[in-house]
Amino acid sequence: MSRNVMERLMHKLCVDRVVKQRFKEDIEGLLSRYKLDDAEKDMLRHMDIPAMQAHGVNPMLTLGFWFENASDPSPMAYMKALQKPAGAVTKQG
Repeated sequence: MSRNVMERLMHKLCVDRVVKQRFKEDIEGLLSRYKLDDAEKDMLRHMDIPAMQAHGVNPMLTLGFWFENASDPSPMAYMKALQKPAGAVTKQG
């Protein structure tokens, strides 16, 4: 697994407008540029915060990733997403 690569991409999705726009417009193209396994790609595609945290991703990165990329970036929606079992989150937006 490539948690460090995933964390670097998530950081870029929080600070780089070009990467964030590509995530919204061509997620598959963006993900193909990174050495991520299928499970990690699914976590990002579906914004599966519980799975990300179970995978060892820094919780501050998951929070920033959610607020910058979720269709409902509210704290309440983030907390609701955290309560779902890992792998049970559906795609945002």
